[in-house]
Amino acid sequence: MSRTISRLPRPLAAAAIALALLFAAVLGACKSGDPAALVAEARRHRANGDLRAAVIVLKNAIQLDGAHRDARLLLGEVYLAQGDAPSADKELRRARQLGAAAPGLQLLLGRAMLMQGQHERVLAEIGPAAPAAELPAILALRANAHLGSGDKARADALFAQALGLQANLPEALLGLARIALDGNRDAEAAALVARALAAHPDDVECLRFHADLRRAAGRPAEALAAHERILALQPYNVQARLDVATLHIDGARFSDARQAIAAARKLGGASLAVLYADAMVDFREHKLKSALASLQQVLRVAPDYYPAILLAGAVQSGLGATGQAEQHLQKFLAAYPGDLYATKLMSALHVRADAPQSALALLTPLLARYPADVELLTLAGEANLRARRFDAASVLFEQALALAPDGAALHTSLALSRLGSGDTGRALAELERASALDAGGPRTGLLLVMAHLRANKPDKALAAVQDMERRGDNPLVQNLKGGIHLARRDARLARASFDKALLLEPLYLPALANLAQLDLVERKPAAARQRYEAALRKAPRNTALLDALAGLAQREGRAADAVALLERARQIEPDSLPLGLRLADLYARAGSKDKALRLARTLQTANPSNPQAAAMLAQAHVLKQDLDAAIEAYGRLAALLPASPAPLLRMASLHSEKQDDGAALALLRQALTIEPASFEAQMTMINILLRQKNYAEARSVALDAQQRAPASASGYKLEGDVHAAQGQHAAALGAWERAFSRKPDGALLIQINGALRALGRSAEADARMAAWFREHPADVPARLYYASSKLVANDHKGAIAHLEAVLNADPDNVIALNDLAWACQQAGDARALAYAERAHALAPGNPAVLDTLGWIDVERGNLARALPLLRKANSLAPAAGNIHFHLGTALARSGDKRAARRELERLLAQPQRSAHHEQAAALLRTL
Repeated sequence: MSRTISRLPRPLAAAAIALALLFAAVLGACKSGDPAALVAEARRHRANGDLRAAVIVLKNAIQLDGAHRDARLLLGEVYLAQGDAPSADKELRRARQLGAAAPGLQLLLGRAMLMQGQHERVLAEIGPAAPAAELPAILALRANAHLGSGDKARADALFAQALGLQANLPEALLGLARIALDGNRDAEAAALVARALAAHPDDVECLRFHADLRRAAGRPAEALAAHERILALQPYNVQARLDVATLHIDGARFSDARQAIAAARKLGGASLAVLYADAMVDFREHKLKSALASLQQVLRVAPDYYPAILLAGAVQSGLGATGQAEQHLQKFLAAYPGDLYATKLMSALHVRADAPQSALALLTPLLARYPADVELLTLAGEANLRARRFDAASVLFEQALALAPDGAALHTSLALSRLGSGDTGRALAELERASALDAGGPRTGLLLVMAHLRANKPDKALAAVQDMERRGDNPLVQNLKGGIHLARRDARLARASFDKALLLEPLYLPALANLAQLDLVERKPAAARQRYEAALRKAPRNTALLDALAGLAQREGRAADAVALLERARQIEPDSLPLGLRLADLYARAGSKDKALRLARTLQTANPSNPQAAAMLAQAHVLKQDLDAAIEAYGRLAALLPASPAPLLRMASLHSEKQDDGAALALLRQALTIEPASFEAQMTMINILLRQKNYAEARSVALDAQQRAPASASGYKLEGDVHAAQGQHAAALGAWERAFSRKPDGALLIQINGALRALGRSAEADARMAAWFREHPADVPARLYYASSKLVANDHKGAIAHLEAVLNADPDNVIALNDLAWACQQAGDARALAYAERAHALAPGNPAVLDTLGWIDVERGNLARALPLLRKANSLAPAAGNIHFHLGTALARSGDKRAARRELERLLAQPQRSAHHEQAAALLRTL
């Protein structure tokens, strides 16, 4: 890519000339005190090609007489020759204000504006009316302004008109050559430049354009000869020396490039162009921090210097400063949309940030224009791979491999896409080819091992990693070997491999993480924590270790410690987006809403095109219940992810929460244009329509879903929901049965069970559930539903059997433990208390759990423990009638009749009649 940076679009090359500002140190003392004599001396310096000396003398003249128009005019001309367009513009306008009326002054001003990219201003100020001698050049100037504005047709016509007046006008011939180059008519462009040079063999711009063509054609020696011809004509030409440096950079002759830049600096001082060239050499030599320092100097003086903006984007990307890189590249692409190199850089950033849709939005238009660009095809393949479009990724990688068949990385990427699409056999073949091409490089070896593991061939995976070990042992290989031992269920050998990885590199984080994970599996969280803390003592500023420790703290419920660790990490790496996102999420989870919002705003401002940052800001607004701000934030996210329906769905949900069903439905329809088969969009839309009792449109949405995907269960499931909302149980049952035949599902069976019972077919409902549980004994949600229905029917023994099955699959399921405790208590099963206490140990703040344990204690006569439990449950769920009844009963049994009456009266005063209403009334009469 670095070669592409130095081959900037032609308007950028003009900008580079325009901003080559010379920083002359101290104005030389001049013996003459006569401004006119100084102007004459400056003309001699200019004639000799010593423009820098001419500038010094002219500034002396202007110090003596600030209104000397000839000095101002000549200084403007010299600045223009140096490429310092802003200074030239200023001096030429001042000369005109002082009355200068030299022939060609308008043309000089027009060239200064053109070099600054002020195309519209040129067309507004420099009209076609001009003396006959100047008209051809004026027409060519306006043509170049039209060309810069993108109007090639008008530019072509004006260049032709200018040539009709002056057959070999160099500005017109070079302008037509630019148009030909942009249309990929290289031969025509070369012919036009040759014609210009034949007529004007010493014209510097013609020679420079010729050099650019030779360079683009891969003939650097001929390009160098053209630049040397310029230097023979103008030994003081700073730009020519920088062009020579650029050719040396292209050829990786960095020492020669630095010599050429030093010569340019000696002539012109530390100009912006010189600083930019310094940065380019540093970038090519991977001295990124040094390159950035030079670019920052340039951009402080000239914030719109686009070559530096583009290079700054590349440098910041290399340094991992994603937010800053995106800001530079966004600005560049706004001025040069579709630029190949900048688009590749921005797309690579999106892929790195796991925003493949944003990358594809940039890459797709370029694929048709550059079908043979291997790098472009590879990037598009990687983006499709991240988007899980494995078939599309395979096609792109295959196209790239056809152009570069020996690319090991391409074979590896193609293997990844085939693994994603389930084609393990062909994936392994590609990985083996890649391994042969790069002698078992780490990434290829890793993927080959993973492919063998995916194919359930751990022995072959072990053989592959042992081959890597023989070629060269390193921490990665040992870590990989440990993973294979884990796959073979040998934790002892796995630990040995991970330990060896740490012997080879004591702070190798993947092995450290694996050992910590083994500690956690063995229920030794303290050991895992101690590992990370010991490593952190060796590297106290390692943010990955701080992040890992924060994850452990969060896992152990130590939220404050997790926050403190991540805050410490962010102090070390304040620009790290992943750290910032995790800290904002922790703030949100800990209820620190204001901190979460402030940090989310900071992250979004620093990373304006990152979807994760935009999503975090939206979530922070939701947390603050600022729904309008959240909708606005999700709108920005939708603009970043135009091919994703997810932001639109979130906006629809928020509008629905605001009771704005019209806006919600409009967004859902928009989401369905992006992804017509989106079940979430269809379901949300139907729920809103059902709430509006718009049954006809709701059913239409369901039928449309069926037509779009007749083999899918979704459309039939939705149709059943519409019928059920209208109380049409038979129709609902039919639709749900059709859905179930396409995709048997426990949640769907729950709905079918309810419909069967509503139709009076309870025996059939029970039989269907029994058959399902024989085939799916560990379906926890269905078991819990069915057990609950048994409890409602007072079939406590039936409920117990299903709740025990839930605990076999999920031993710490609090709902099952609590319900089982209740069922056992009602059935007289002595295990009730043990189950209730287990549930309480797992969820001490759950009011239902507190109520169950408290009531069991009441019935066992343990009022001392029962009353605190029931009071706490009552405070957590003050509207729960059963808790009021249980607490009132316990208070009555304890002798506190006044408090008991208060609880029972609260229950009886509730607008909704409780299942315990009659019992409470009866008990109240006894008090």
